[in-house]
Amino acid sequence: MNKFLTFFLSFILFSQFVNAQFLWLEDETNTRKIEFTAEEDVPTNLTGNFPNPNTSGINTHTLVSKYNRPAGTSNFLPFNLFNYVTDLTDYTVTLKAYIDIPTEELTSNNSKLRVFFQSSDEGTRVYEQLKFTVGQEWETFTFHFQDVAIPQNVLDVGGYDLMIIGLANGSKEEPAMTYYFDEIYGSTDQTTTTIGHPAAWLAGSWGGTFPVWGGERLDAEVASGHDAISGVQELVTELPALGHVITNLSYFAHSHYFTIRDNTNVDVATEIHESLVPSTENQEIMIEVLQTLKNSGKKIILYISTNYLNRASDEAQAAWTAYYTANFDGNEYLAYKDLVQGFIPAIAEYADGYWFDTTSTLRDDGYLEDFVQMFKDADPGAAMSVSEFGHLHYIEGEAVTVDSDGIDDEDERDYNVSNFRGNNSYSDFTRGHVSSLGGGAPPNSWGYEEFTIPAMVGNPWSIYEKKQVLKHAWFPIRASWHGTRSDLIFGIEDAYRFSKILIDAKAGVTFANTVSSTAGIAGYMTPDEMVIMKTINDRLMASPIPDYEPYVRPEGAFLVGNSDEVLLSTDDFINSSSNPSQINLFPNPVVDELTITSIGTDVTDMEIYTILGTRVFTKTWNNGTSTIKLDLSTLHPGIYFVNLLSGNNHNITKKIIISK
Repeated sequence: MNKFLTFFLSFILFSQFVNAQFLWLEDETNTRKIEFTAEEDVPTNLTGNFPNPNTSGINTHTLVSKYNRPAGTSNFLPFNLFNYVTDLTDYTVTLKAYIDIPTEELTSNNSKLRVFFQSSDEGTRVYEQLKFTVGQEWETFTFHFQDVAIPQNVLDVGGYDLMIIGLANGSKEEPAMTYYFDEIYGSTDQTTTTIGHPAAWLAGSWGGTFPVWGGERLDAEVASGHDAISGVQELVTELPALGHVITNLSYFAHSHYFTIRDNTNVDVATEIHESLVPSTENQEIMIEVLQTLKNSGKKIILYISTNYLNRASDEAQAAWTAYYTANFDGNEYLAYKDLVQGFIPAIAEYADGYWFDTTSTLRDDGYLEDFVQMFKDADPGAAMSVSEFGHLHYIEGEAVTVDSDGIDDEDERDYNVSNFRGNNSYSDFTRGHVSSLGGGAPPNSWGYEEFTIPAMVGNPWSIYEKKQVLKHAWFPIRASWHGTRSDLIFGIEDAYRFSKILIDAKAGVTFANTVSSTAGIAGYMTPDEMVIMKTINDRLMASPIPDYEPYVRPEGAFLVGNSDEVLLSTDDFINSSSNPSQINLFPNPVVDELTITSIGTDVTDMEIYTILGTRVFTKTWNNGTSTIKLDLSTLHPGIYFVNLLSGNNHNITKKIIISK
């Protein structure tokens, strides 16, 4: 009997293990462990975080994914898998789906729903098919792959790397249809494996920038009292929590300054032009800056500008043209590659990663891949990032466009918002540039708070051509990159919020700091920026680490085409510690029922928003009492904002935490 019981319990445990399901995608919890691939090339009609069309059935989630299937197409929704499928002996994919047509309009073809596994290398794929049985209601579908043999050629390339949802496959005659998806589960965990990845050290790292110019500019700055050695020492002393620093071997965006005089391939000063390198003594300043950062334990990302010598003086450009004409038969790229390759041995010992900027010329000439590969060959194991414009966010096929930053914005230009997905085969971490500052985008746009940062939190890793890429954001702390005369854009609270959220998500975040040129502190980080960075540092080193002030969409901010969106007011924001005699919410955290009391405040309506600004609850306060109870049992755990509206159009917003 005991042997039978032992066998029975072992069988149950084995069955549970075999049939274990791992959550792959769910909007309500912002889980993004699989990545929709079609966004890599063209805008699509797949929209995440969309309101659920029917919360009365088996799916009560407020937020789901929506897909508009165009008419006359054989449509597929492909998702990258971080961990490939190598065994379909007993494999299941479970999801909830909703088709937005009446039940009586379902046919043998338009009701089809398929799940495929496919190899992007081999093209081979297998699928299981089920059908919708009702329209305009949520259904649960379980696709069971049982004893399906995976071809050897697929196993040879690692297995199936794509999971694809097929919609009404088999006919291109179907009219346009709308689908909703939620709660996609699979039999294998899709948590990103980063052991051994070149950029693994950048995941969850908070960083800053310490520019040190090269060439004749460095000589001029040293002569005027610029003290980079003391400046970097202040940085490592005051900011011990700073995990990494972006610094440079040349003036940012100017590739004609080269710090290393003893280039192994060419004597830069005598064979090309003296202005391209600093004096021997001043060259040691840059090396000491790098050594100071290395000694402090900080990771170093070296910025490499790659636009040949197109911003050099006329005299230097003429010398450069003469050099590559005489020595490389007029091939500028080969001369430039040789020049840059010559100083890699001197700087590779300091570099944990490289940032290649101003890459358009190399890319247009077809040399970018070869140039980056040169660094990979010379410094294997270092993380690489190539600055190319990132993917945008889309809502129902249209790129998200921000009309106003909501912070006294007088710039009428609209701008798009990047999501920092991997978009080239060269990068281990993403470019990180925010939308173009020259295009009207402020560094701390609320668009980043509502789209970019949540996308990074949902999954801090991306995939491009089977290559895992860490999502990394590089935010200018001023209105322009490294401009001492530009306005300081970030404040302490939003800078800390950006940092804390991305650190907790294990993404990468860097602030583009500015070095002062003011007498007495030239070569140091500007004092106003140091105040912000020092506060972030001290909070990150506190125990416990304090939470950040919650984000609330600024007054007057809206997406283009969505100007009728309900807007929250920052002017009337009241946190939980202020003015407790007027409005009180308890308990907080709340499990199921929230009680609100109002004394001396004429509250007429209540709204609850997610941290992304999506309204999930509304109620009118019309019972004439000073207390009201709200049933929040259907909302999922997380941070929400309660917006209380008074009869005189005055708003009060308070943060609550729902805990189950």
